[in-house]
Amino acid sequence: MSEQIDIRPAQVADAAALAAFGEQSFMHTFGHIYPPEDKDFFREERFSITRTLADLTETERRIEVAYLAAELVGFIDYGPMSLPYQPAEPTAIELYRLYVASAQKGTGLAHRLMERALAWAKASKVPALYLGVWAYNDRAIAFYRHYGFETVGSYDFKVGNTIDDERILRLGL
Repeated sequence: MSEQIDIRPAQVADAAALAAFGEQSFMHTFGHIYPPEDKDFFREERFSITRTLADLTETERRIEVAYLAAELVGFIDYGPMSLPYQPAEPTAIELYRLYVASAQKGTGLAHRLMERALAWAKASKVPALYLGVWAYNDRAIAFYRHYGFETVGSYDFKVGNTIDDERILRLGL
């Protein structure tokens, strides 16, 4: 019998696992793009325990974690808009990150996490969900399009000194 994946709201006790998993996932997917100094800068800025604890204690932010036994295998992170884009809906939220372990890709875990976020947003009467995605992340873009996200803008995302071409996607709820 296979083990069940448990999805629940993140807690402060998850900080170390979240920081490590976030860094590992980011580097696995995007590490080949950046020179070492940019990777190092971004890893220290985005995936530190201090930053992760700040994210976990931000009252308007929601992070949900997925564990297989004691192993973190995915998470979704969403909250108030921070994209350089003025949404038509002042109470819209942003999906910051949706990361799933390589071994879990294609298993439906990403969909389970997304469905939880969408259910929360709909129950909270959020009018729209926005996100930023690297313009060349075809797998992620196809995933979001499956849910009905549409491109509404673009912006430059800085990773150290590297500038990424990002798309802003929107899903009306």
